[in-house]
Amino acid sequence: MSRLEALPPYLFSALDEAKHRRMATGARVLDLGIGDPDLPTPEPVVEAMHRALDDPRHHRYPPQKGAADLRRVIASYMAERYGVDVDPQTQVLVLIGSKEGLGHLPLAHVHEGDNVLVPDLGYPVYAQATLLAGGIPRAFALRPEDGFLPRVAELAELVDERTRLVFLNYPHNPTGAVADDGFWKRCVAAVRGTGAVLVNDAAYLEVTLDGSRPVSMLAAADLETDRVIELHSLSKMFNMTGWRIGFAVGNAAVVGALGRVKESMDSGAFGAVQETAAFALGPRRDELLAQVMGAYARRRQVMTSALTAGGYEVFPSGATFYVWVRVPGSEAAAAFCARALEEIGVVLTPGTGFGPGGEGWFRISLTAGDEDVAAAAALLEGWS
Repeated sequence: MSRLEALPPYLFSALDEAKHRRMATGARVLDLGIGDPDLPTPEPVVEAMHRALDDPRHHRYPPQKGAADLRRVIASYMAERYGVDVDPQTQVLVLIGSKEGLGHLPLAHVHEGDNVLVPDLGYPVYAQATLLAGGIPRAFALRPEDGFLPRVAELAELVDERTRLVFLNYPHNPTGAVADDGFWKRCVAAVRGTGAVLVNDAAYLEVTLDGSRPVSMLAAADLETDRVIELHSLSKMFNMTGWRIGFAVGNAAVVGALGRVKESMDSGAFGAVQETAAFALGPRRDELLAQVMGAYARRRQVMTSALTAGGYEVFPSGATFYVWVRVPGSEAAAAFCARALEEIGVVLTPGTGFGPGGEGWFRISLTAGDEDVAAAAALLEGWS
């Protein structure tokens, strides 16, 4: 079997196909499946892009590691927002979206037959990228009774001499679970000295809807000696999913290895997008973030109120733009979500799309319009 043949079907492609089959019948469909922001990129960011497009320097190949100005802005952002000091020259790498970095990390660190620890529940790309690199995904459990955080002692026991990466993701997709500084200190200590790289997929780090301060994994580490890396995305921060811009920060050797893979795989993010990213992360950052996150906080309140009234069990969270809900009764998650699409025209994501540990749960995305979220909430409240 080839590495490509070993890949399971991609979850969101299957969801999209099912949705379009339903729409082809003429039925109304309310899509709460994929987490793709429905609102436009804030106008000041778009205006910055217009200005950048007029600069002919951006019509040529961009710097391979990212524009120096953007890397300096990223370093300032990490220091101001999270208290993390990074060298913009050696510890910051611009990505074509954080997914690109996640996909390339195994190529940078995994040899044939090495293993990579991936969360069950987790973003499917962690395991898929491992398989494509010739590695073996090794799952660790995230349990509701632990707030969907791993038991660090169990994590430490799974690490062996052939473990190359340990993927974590907080705030967590799909559950919305969050990690505090104490948790990160225990994780860093558990992996320290093993040779494995501790990874935090921080795509949702700024998607906090309850006013809480986000915590970076890197604040718990010594970036000179600990093999750690954190991947950030502007997609969720500023409704920029289509722009494909993100960045990696962390230990210089780990970041440098990822940069070496990128040298062979791509030519860097479009320079005008990089200039715009520097604007978004600059002095107007907090204003822009508040504008984006306000909609998700309103929608979450509407949805959770309806679900609670309908008797559903909702995992409590103030992070990400997802709602994680237990399937009523004993019905399988996939069957429940298929029935929701067929009977009430609402697209939901079965928890099993994120691993076997998601059985009995489903995910709701809040990235549909206010009216659609309210309509779906009302339908779900009166149906199960």
